[in-house]
Amino acid sequence: MNLKFLAFSKILFAIVFVISLSFAGYLVGNNINQRVIGKSLGKQVMSNFTAGKSSQLQTLLNEIVVEQKIPGAVMYISTPKGSWLGASGVNNLSTKTRMKPTDGFAIASMSKTFLAVVVLKLVEQGKIQLNRAIATYLPTDITPHIINSDKITVRQLLNHTSGVAEYLDTKKFIQATAKRSRSQPWTAREAIQYMYQERPQANPGEKFIYTDCNYILLELIVENITKGTLAQAIRSQILKPLGLKHTFTELREPTIGEVATGYGDRNKDGKLDSYAKVNDGNGLGDGGLVSTAEDLAKFAKALFVKKTLLSSNMIKEMLKFKDTGEGYSYGLGVERFSSPLAKAIGHSGIAYGFATLLAYLPNQNTTIIVLLNDQNVDIKSIARTGLEVVENK
Repeated sequence: MNLKFLAFSKILFAIVFVISLSFAGYLVGNNINQRVIGKSLGKQVMSNFTAGKSSQLQTLLNEIVVEQKIPGAVMYISTPKGSWLGASGVNNLSTKTRMKPTDGFAIASMSKTFLAVVVLKLVEQGKIQLNRAIATYLPTDITPHIINSDKITVRQLLNHTSGVAEYLDTKKFIQATAKRSRSQPWTAREAIQYMYQERPQANPGEKFIYTDCNYILLELIVENITKGTLAQAIRSQILKPLGLKHTFTELREPTIGEVATGYGDRNKDGKLDSYAKVNDGNGLGDGGLVSTAEDLAKFAKALFVKKTLLSSNMIKEMLKFKDTGEGYSYGLGVERFSSPLAKAIGHSGIAYGFATLLAYLPNQNTTIIVLLNDQNVDIKSIARTGLEVVENK
């Protein structure tokens, strides 16, 4: 009896020992897998470039973030030889959350290109004429307050040659933003009132003056014609057709995904301050969109490469550039950059604690997108440096 029990005990111990080893092996293997997954997430790279080129680009982005003391950055580059998408730094200085390539950024004035596309689509549909006076399309209660509304054309709003006054720089608007909660989104009707008492900066068509009020007026025109919000127009005309699932109008639509926090030297003391609670016009037509590098790449491809977003006639109109006298040219919601991105087209944006850039180089069939959560950075030089790595310069 004792011998049988002893034999049974040995067998039972052996079984338990084997099972224990197996379970321990699973735990070790699982921990190793978690470390591998963590490591791959740490790199945050999506690429079909060579491993060497991808490594160079990631190293470059890491160095830029450290040397220029930028909280975080995302960069996307697409060439005929391949594409690369990477991230570095953090999306929030307080939480130290690692920046991911999929994080959203307020793209600021890059939003103007989206609004311009909506306007040009309304032109395609015969609802707007580029060379008609804006008084034709503005709400009748607003028209009397806009000096030269019977002379300014839709085209002149789009290419910043209308000469209208600016709302952002008025003392009253600046004071209002200091008290404005993000729970109270600005409307175009509210914002436009801050320029009612201001004199025009120039006569219609006289010269180029980059003015955000042009795009507030365009927002009012779009909403008056479509009888909906600009956010709805952008979603129906651009976001849904292109499948841009991570782009939305800030404070107007539900937040999609994880969005980085923007920073800047708001107090002029050399320190980065968060813009998380600031509402200085967020969500308006001059810069209201939040997007990701991947969505912006799809947008750029449809607009500039495949040219399927607009008709050929509207693309031609969009790319009729007006010399600005400032070293670059402006079309209808599109910039043509000078050095260090000579002859590239796209748009940049600096606001709300973010600096963003989308540039397409037609001669090289190359697109670069740079997104930073620090608005006090020379983003064009960063983009040029990324392109030099790709071009082996």
